[in-house]
Amino acid sequence: MKRIQWKAIGKAIGAFFISLGRGDLLLRMRVDKALPYILYAFLLGCISIWMSYRTEQTMLKVEKNNERLRTLKIHNAQMTYELVGLDRLSTVESMLKEMESEVAAPQKPADILK
Repeated sequence: MKRIQWKAIGKAIGAFFISLGRGDLLLRMRVDKALPYILYAFLLGCISIWMSYRTEQTMLKVEKNNERLRTLKIHNAQMTYELVGLDRLSTVESMLKEMESEVAAPQKPADILK
């Protein structure tokens, strides 16, 4: 078994922290060769996050519109029920009596004029 060279490990750790402090760590690791690929991956990540955000906003609008549509369908059913109820002759007559109107349903059929 080989002996561990603690002195070399210590120097490597020291060099790491010195280059980190100076700001040339990435250059020492030769990341500059892969910089176009890193930028491309960053761009793809940003596009993915933006598309996810837009999708989430669209789904939120769909949910809000569905809730509004349900409410409007209920309102439409209520209004249709009320209008159908007002279409009855007896309802119209009772409303006219409440308003003390002289208008009433005809008592005899209409005469045909020649």
